[in-house]
Amino acid sequence: MDATLAASSLGTATQIAVAMLLFAWPLPKRPHFWARLVSLTIVGVALTLVAVGASNATGMSSSVGPTRVLGEFLLFSIVLVLAVPLLLALFDASVWVALFFATAGYTLQNLASGTEGLIVFVMGEPPAPLYLAQAAAVTCIIYVLGYLAFALPVRRHRLADVEDHAMLVVVAAVILVVIAFDLVNKSLPALGAGGMDVVLLRLIHGISCVFMLTVEFELLYTRSLRTSIAAMERARADDAKDLAASCANAQAINMRMHDIRHQLRDLESLGFVGADALADLERRLSVYDAAVKTGNVALDTVLTEKGLVCERGGIALGCVVDGDALSFMAPTDIYSLFGDAVDNAIEAVEKLDDPEKRVIDLSVRSTGGMVSAHVENYFQGDVRVSNGLPLAQTRQDARGYGARHMRAVAERYGGSITTSTDGDLFRLDVLIPIPAKGEAAHA
Repeated sequence: MDATLAASSLGTATQIAVAMLLFAWPLPKRPHFWARLVSLTIVGVALTLVAVGASNATGMSSSVGPTRVLGEFLLFSIVLVLAVPLLLALFDASVWVALFFATAGYTLQNLASGTEGLIVFVMGEPPAPLYLAQAAAVTCIIYVLGYLAFALPVRRHRLADVEDHAMLVVVAAVILVVIAFDLVNKSLPALGAGGMDVVLLRLIHGISCVFMLTVEFELLYTRSLRTSIAAMERARADDAKDLAASCANAQAINMRMHDIRHQLRDLESLGFVGADALADLERRLSVYDAAVKTGNVALDTVLTEKGLVCERGGIALGCVVDGDALSFMAPTDIYSLFGDAVDNAIEAVEKLDDPEKRVIDLSVRSTGGMVSAHVENYFQGDVRVSNGLPLAQTRQDARGYGARHMRAVAERYGGSITTSTDGDLFRLDVLIPIPAKGEAAHA
């Protein structure tokens, strides 16, 4: 077996594996991850050595021209396809997500390899020790830049679990544009191509790799935005239904409480119920009739609901609210915004043992042409945030659609949301401009 070819092949396989892991690392790992990784590494080394042996036996490693290009094209295409099940064996992800990380890692490795090849072609090949150091340095630089430009944004924008069936097209593009183009470029000097032509084509290959990585990122980012928008629209529709149902329930409860009071008075007048017992019953029933009155029906509804939740949980909900200040907002948006905000606060204070800290303060007021809403509560531990907003699990899933919905509602009216902490005190502030008279609200 050709030791030089074996070492070069193992180096290339290692570069490909590292590049793919660079992208896939944020994915949830399967049980016994490190044992799986070691086992797959051994299998990968064995398969690489088998491929090198087959290449030597068939004479492909010493051939030049189209035959060798075609053979290597098939080999690297197979490697790309096999990388998908290997990633699935390591990470808990779908096939589409694995396709993305396989193609992204393969493209990054090809970019590093092409860049290093271009440097060698222009400057000449240095002695073996220096060549290895140069190749390692170029690979590290390209990988760091690739991580900062592509892998890190994938993690920051939570794109690691976004699925898109268009990845099949990306796989085909990577095979044809990245792999085939790279192999043709590497064979050009042996075929007598001019120096400037080789340099130009290698530069085009590098640009193609960057373009492919950009296309993959934009593809997932666009898919993520469409999914988020659809989820927020569904949440808004659900909130509209919840608001209508809550208003109907509140009216039914108020009517029922009114009837019960009259029945109790009738029983008292007939001597069946004593005054003390009647007062105790009314006090027990008053919690169901303790509607918050802010001057805004939607806000009254959501705060009454949350007040009942807080009552059952031993939480004090203090409200100083000017509901008229929100009259320019759509009822559904008011219900969504304050429902999510108070739910976040409830989730935080439910974990507190100190009854004096099981308190939520909400204030809404208008000043200087702006409406400001302030929610304040105690918390313990760390506050999980998404894009500066707290994540809750009561009205949203783990990806934080509720937090995005809150921001979307505020921004729909030209407003903003900010959060801050002071020790164990958490604050959320919403600031929305009041439209001028005659100006359309952004409902």
